[in-house]
Amino acid sequence: MSRRSSGADRGQTAPRPTAQAPSGAAPAAAGSVPVAPPPLPPGADVYAGIVGQSLHLAGIQHGPVEPAVSIVLPPLEPEKIFAGVATALEFGRRLALALGRPLRVVPLDHQPAEPLQAAIRAHLSTTGASVQLSVVPQRLLPHTTVSRDDLWVVTYWTTAHAADVARRIGVLDPARVVYLIQDYEPGFHAWSVPFVLTRATYHAGFHHVINSAPLAAFLAQREGSQANHGLILAPHLDLDRLRAAAAARSPSRRVRVFFYARPSKPRNLYQLGVAAVRAAATRLEADGVEWEVITAGEPHPEVTLPGGNAARGLGTLSWNDYFTLLSEVDVGLTLMHSPHPSHPPLEVAVSGGLTVTNDLDGSRLGFHPRITAVPADPDALAAALVDAVHRARAEGPGPFTPPEEGRLGEAMDTVIAKLLTRLP
Repeated sequence: MSRRSSGADRGQTAPRPTAQAPSGAAPAAAGSVPVAPPPLPPGADVYAGIVGQSLHLAGIQHGPVEPAVSIVLPPLEPEKIFAGVATALEFGRRLALALGRPLRVVPLDHQPAEPLQAAIRAHLSTTGASVQLSVVPQRLLPHTTVSRDDLWVVTYWTTAHAADVARRIGVLDPARVVYLIQDYEPGFHAWSVPFVLTRATYHAGFHHVINSAPLAAFLAQREGSQANHGLILAPHLDLDRLRAAAAARSPSRRVRVFFYARPSKPRNLYQLGVAAVRAAATRLEADGVEWEVITAGEPHPEVTLPGGNAARGLGTLSWNDYFTLLSEVDVGLTLMHSPHPSHPPLEVAVSGGLTVTNDLDGSRLGFHPRITAVPADPDALAAALVDAVHRARAEGPGPFTPPEEGRLGEAMDTVIAKLLTRLP
């Protein structure tokens, strides 16, 4: 079967017939959500309640409609399309274009489709050629007919787990599911049901596309070589904006340090970062260095420093404000206890700054010449931060320096071309 669609009625999604209302109830209004979804396949109830998302793809209804690329995303707010979500959407857009198909986005939440569709359309319009787009929230998916030839893309463990359950009950063919793996997500959980389910997703028989070579190596080490299918994607950075941020940099006597502060995300090691900043402050004050700390990421309690100063907290920034901040800082302290390189360390370094981050079993070493990775220890981080501040003071802003080609993975279009040869 050809992977390229015929083009007839492209992008049209056939609505499911409205389910019958209970006896005595008024008929559903035209265009409204049916009273009840179609029944789930036999055996689906076995998986009910394992986690909230277990049956989110179990009600897929197949029929004679135009095939699409269907990308399943975790709950998504229109104003928060960046990092891993932006990578997934761009991957879906390029895959849909390569197959000549429309793109269907299935968020696992209950937000209205229209604002999210407008936000996704606006985001994708800045990245390249347009693709026919529809947004079908998961609650509407059981009332939407899809093709058995759809190609499904999952990312983040809850979406992959939902696809794994759909595979087990015969709703999805694993050969038609692409798993865009963007972190080693068992590490997001204590040993628990989510820990077990996340590991299971790596062994569900899906096609793996892994975001970065360090993550691919870590995944193979932890889950065996069958978890690494050799399709390794370089982190998708907005190089145009990073080039502009580098061009906007200017020398300053006061060295500006950006601390990526996200206390709600344990893997970002917020408390270690605070300790490192405080330890570095003691040494830099003794050295007579003019410097300041700016935090961004999430709101947090005030970070006071030895000598009475405090970090300047910006909280959560818009995407535009974030790139403006990159053009104004000299050093980044951006921690991530994960084998993925993470975007902020790379974005600071690529745009001409110096970055201090933490290592994890060697996976965060050597992926950019302006990034220093040390053990996740407050003293080691503080020493590296002091060295970076002195270096930034002596050298001034650096040039735009993209990652060495091929070091972190292959270009997205190259990966997609290889993926197409593996699809049924």
